[in-house]
Amino acid sequence: MRLQHIEYLIGLAALPVLLLFLFLLLRWKRKTAAQMGDPALVKQLIGNFSPLRFLIKAGLAILAFAATILAAANLQKPGAMQNIQRKGVDVMFVLDVSKSMLAQDIKPSRLEKAKQLLLRLSDKLDNDRLGLVLFAGRAYMQMPLTSDHGAARMYIQDAGPDVVPTQGTVIAEALKMANSAFNNKERKYKSILLISDGEDHDPDALKAAKELANDGVMINTIGLGSPEGSPITDPATGEVKKDAQGNTVISKLNEAELQQLSAATNGLYLRLDNVDDALITMSQQLDSAEKKSMSDAEFIDYISLFQWFLGAALLLLLVEYFLSERHREKKVPATKAVPVRALLLLLLCTGALLPAAKAQNSDALIRSGNRYYKKKQVDQTLKQYQSAVQKTPDNPTANYNLGNAQFRKDSYEDAAKSYDATIANAKDKDMKEKGYYNKGVAMAKAKKLQESIDAWKSALRINADDSDARENLQKALMQQKQQQQQQQKNQQQQKKDQKDKKDEKKNQDQQQQQQQQPQQPKQQPSRLNRQQVEQLLKALQQKENDLQNKMNQNKVKAPTQPEKDW
Repeated sequence: MRLQHIEYLIGLAALPVLLLFLFLLLRWKRKTAAQMGDPALVKQLIGNFSPLRFLIKAGLAILAFAATILAAANLQKPGAMQNIQRKGVDVMFVLDVSKSMLAQDIKPSRLEKAKQLLLRLSDKLDNDRLGLVLFAGRAYMQMPLTSDHGAARMYIQDAGPDVVPTQGTVIAEALKMANSAFNNKERKYKSILLISDGEDHDPDALKAAKELANDGVMINTIGLGSPEGSPITDPATGEVKKDAQGNTVISKLNEAELQQLSAATNGLYLRLDNVDDALITMSQQLDSAEKKSMSDAEFIDYISLFQWFLGAALLLLLVEYFLSERHREKKVPATKAVPVRALLLLLLCTGALLPAAKAQNSDALIRSGNRYYKKKQVDQTLKQYQSAVQKTPDNPTANYNLGNAQFRKDSYEDAAKSYDATIANAKDKDMKEKGYYNKGVAMAKAKKLQESIDAWKSALRINADDSDARENLQKALMQQKQQQQQQQKNQQQQKKDQKDKKDEKKNQDQQQQQQQQPQQPKQQPSRLNRQQVEQLLKALQQKENDLQNKMNQNKVKAPTQPEKDW
């Protein structure tokens, strides 16, 4: 339960003032009656007036005022559409980012082709939870299972060999790490999509696949590359990769191992030649898996209860209006002051309830937008949410849902502004945390790294247990560090280039000066005789031999390096 406009509760501060006015009015009535004359005669004249009924009428009016304030604050409860029930599976993407994936036997490269497939597949699997493991010489849990497909796409786009410092290929370790992300109490609803060239130096991969099959995991594999193979261009040096003997490394697709891994778990092997064909085949394969019911809180909806307080206020006003201050045995028409007072209070209630009525209209637009959102009709969704925000700009729910719809339309800057409005107007911490988290994802997609870092930090200050925000923040900080290192490297290179230019200019100036100087006199012949020259040469040769022997004695063999680092 929550109050949508908690700021209206300040109106309840008027209740003590109204009670004070009532007390002063009663004291004034007693004082006036005492000043009118003989008490017995005055009592006879006002004998049909009931002080008790007067107090009841005043109490009903005050209660009606309080109910009006509560109606304006608009008490809300979570609606049935807050959690969307859907059916899906848990899918872990296991992506090979070793240097062999940089081979260009498929254009633009094996890795880029794999990322293209995963990005499009993440859009297809909108009802499934996705996770990502990157591996080369070691495996890293890049993203745990989540329904936040926007974060998944961000991690996929940034995948590369520089993310994993140790090179090589360890498929077994990657499969075990992906399996650790699943619920170990379940024996179904779990699938791994392994994308690699299969150039595996780990003999335990097949054994690990059989263990996963016992846990109910289905492994589908996608092979990249060609059996003929292709050389690898090292991104650090721009040169072709060579082994220890100086031979050019040729990376080949190992289809046999990938086929064995998928067959061990009743999965599917597919060689990636055409992204469109692979997308259709693999999405059908994942759709064929048994699915489980999941709940998703991608958008939030609330049911307003202000009408109950409004109805109570109107009922109290009606009772107050028809309840007379006089005894029944001496009925007289009600004084004009009563309907005027009731009318004034009714006008006050109407003015206070205008925001609540507007909020109810806004809630109807939000519910309509939610229905379009479920149907993936993004344009209609945007229209409904925008109308809701126009009617109630300070409605955090409307702004939050509008931001989600704008994110779906790839309008990341507009989505971030909507999330800012959510943060500014949200009263509960959970809504603020969601606004900061989604803003971080939107800023990351807009290539504004610092803004995304600030947003995820703010989200973690509110909820330190948000694992998705923590993982995204770590990734963003790593990316920021890499950018800073690259900037430093560029600055050093610029300084070196400037120094080289200065040295070159200095050499040119020296050459010009030498050309302008007069010709030096010819070197005079040596005064040493032949025997002296031969002795001098023998001494130099002996010194050179002694130095060479000393170097051979002090020479230390370099430590053994891995045979393959691709």
